[in-house]
Amino acid sequence: MFFRTATLRRWCVCCIFSGSVALGAEDLVERYEREVLPIMVNYCYDCHGDGSKEGHLALDDYGKIEEMIADREQWKRIRDHIDFRLMPPPDEYAPNPEERAKVVSWIDEAVFPVDRENPDPGHVMTRRLNLAEYQNTIRDLLGVEVDVHELLPVDDSGYGFDNIGDVLTLSPLHMERYLEAADKALGVALDYSPDKVPKVQVELDQIAGNALRDGAGVIFPSNAEASVEQASLGAGRYKITIIAKADEVGDEAAKMELKINGQSVSVWDVKRENGWRYRAEFELGAEENFNIAVSFLNDFWDSSAADGKNDRNLYVRKIFVVGPMDGAPAKPKASYRAIFTERQEGQSDEGYMLAVLKPFMARAFRRPVLEGEAERYGVFLEQARAQGETVEFAIRQALGAVMVSPYFLFRDEAGAGETIGQKALIGEHALAARLSYFLWSSMPDERLQELADRGVLRQNLAAEISRMIADEKSEQFVKNFAGQWLQLRDMEAVTPNKWRFGELDGALWGDMRSETELLFQQIMKENLPLGLLLSADYTFINERLARHYGIEGVEGNEFRKISLAGTPRRGLLGQGSFLTLTSHSTRTSPVLRGKYVLENLFDTPPPPAPPNVPSLGGDRRGGNRDVSLRQELEAHRKNPNCASCHALMDPIGFGLENFDGVGRWRENDRGKPLDTAATLVTGQGFTNSAEMLDVFLRDYQEKFARAVAVKMLTYSLGRGLEFYDRPAVDEIVLKAGKDSGRFVSYVTAVVESVPFQYRRK
Repeated sequence: MFFRTATLRRWCVCCIFSGSVALGAEDLVERYEREVLPIMVNYCYDCHGDGSKEGHLALDDYGKIEEMIADREQWKRIRDHIDFRLMPPPDEYAPNPEERAKVVSWIDEAVFPVDRENPDPGHVMTRRLNLAEYQNTIRDLLGVEVDVHELLPVDDSGYGFDNIGDVLTLSPLHMERYLEAADKALGVALDYSPDKVPKVQVELDQIAGNALRDGAGVIFPSNAEASVEQASLGAGRYKITIIAKADEVGDEAAKMELKINGQSVSVWDVKRENGWRYRAEFELGAEENFNIAVSFLNDFWDSSAADGKNDRNLYVRKIFVVGPMDGAPAKPKASYRAIFTERQEGQSDEGYMLAVLKPFMARAFRRPVLEGEAERYGVFLEQARAQGETVEFAIRQALGAVMVSPYFLFRDEAGAGETIGQKALIGEHALAARLSYFLWSSMPDERLQELADRGVLRQNLAAEISRMIADEKSEQFVKNFAGQWLQLRDMEAVTPNKWRFGELDGALWGDMRSETELLFQQIMKENLPLGLLLSADYTFINERLARHYGIEGVEGNEFRKISLAGTPRRGLLGQGSFLTLTSHSTRTSPVLRGKYVLENLFDTPPPPAPPNVPSLGGDRRGGNRDVSLRQELEAHRKNPNCASCHALMDPIGFGLENFDGVGRWRENDRGKPLDTAATLVTGQGFTNSAEMLDVFLRDYQEKFARAVAVKMLTYSLGRGLEFYDRPAVDEIVLKAGKDSGRFVSYVTAVVESVPFQYRRK
């Protein structure tokens, strides 16, 4: 028996669910005896009960629900194997969908109970900014672009994302690098050097005189002068550079003269036929314009030259003017002025330092400055005075200290609001930070900060979500959320075998990534249903990618929206990014493609492969060329340890076999026609990728919706989801579904969810 019934009945009277609110224990037992036990005995006990213990699992070892709760990891595997149709194995007698649903529902309520009236928000670990967040936060805090990627270590990933608190460790190396990064960023933001000296290229097509103009510049076929009027940038010393060449004919070099306002500045011998730079300096007064004139002085013709070089000509290709060289006084950048506010008359060093630090700290810490918090940095002023340095020097040191403070480097969510049961509403400033790092991967801007300061951000969430999505900073959501969910970042590591697929333009992989990013970006910006990721009958491509796909009529490097009518491609499953990422370097991989779809698009991750099972191998040259890849896979999954998972993954991959390992369409493989017909574990059959996609769009919409909700909530919280997050996921799917699964409805539902709005007490 699955339960020792008498023991279970005695225990149920005072059933305790390890801190969770239990459903009526008697009801669970009755449902088990009436609905669950017969199914378990019928389909599971031959291998996992009544003395059998395959895979070291005996279901009748669990005497009561309390023991199941104590072994939740095992019961999660049991639940998922039943729900995902991994068990019983494909060749065994199996329960129908209604029976599976009964068992899964009972396990959820008995082993993973949740209180939907008062759901657990879970624990979000205080975590440091990841590399992308740090880079963007530096930009928005200081107002300058500073690349710190080479300074900081690469972040680890968990649950598919690199913003997960459990893996964002902080090592001594991190702290050392953060000090370097802060110093580098402040050095750029607080630069107080003169403006860059202007450099102007003279427009040679505006030149006047008796020389000839061509597309490359000016030709002097005989003695002549060409001149142009140039706007002055002020009085001072200027430098001029002329790029010129000449035909080497006769006994002397071509002579070129430069005049400024009619006065000769320099005469050069132009000897090189492949061009050279000729430089001079000159002074200008207060005039608004000045005249630049170039002359050819020594034309020469030798009709008797045996080598055919009988005509000396001068060619002026470009002219650059730089200056004035000595007129720009040193002045601070806008980023300097934004931090170092104007000092008030009579203001003390201490007062000025606090006036600069407090607003900077409020932005850096993403919350109001606490009483006495800024004053602690006064130690830098004391040290500066002892060294004979200025208050500006002290402030510079204090700013660096702020930027390595835990309150800057970590996402601190202090300041909780009202408490409800075991959960506390997070403060408005913590909410602003969650929202901005969710959609922008960066700190809150002035608008978010101002709403949080006034305590009215929650009242304005809908308007702020729309504003933030419309902002160009939301491109970070495409890059960091979609880039990791859909694994687009991995395109950088793609290296298809050139002997198998031919020489391909290396820029093609970037184009493939851009194609998917542009589709996701359109869905985001235009608030379209996220289901278009699967169903879109259009895409965004340029000439290079169109040629790769065999699509005609697209010219140029610019991406544009085109219809896919008449092609076998639709949505993500027809895009090169997905098809290439899920292939080996020398061949396609139905297994990888099926696993990607299940894991990323349907939130049905197959378990890892069992140990000591030989793989099929990534190199097709090592396979048997007398059989198809499909036949090899079918032989491979005859191993009973492999059958269940491969039955789940392989049919999806078979349906996509018309696309080769770099996303091109094909009709055969290994010289044999491709067989793309298959049947999913849920029973739906198809003959090709189009029919398979129709099945997904008809029968798998709910799975896709849950996958979107799970991935988006995981990314927004920075933690993996647990069983107690089920009510939140259900609510997100429900709310988004009422709006046809549009992008904004998903984001809004995530932001309004209990895990996003609350934290554990």
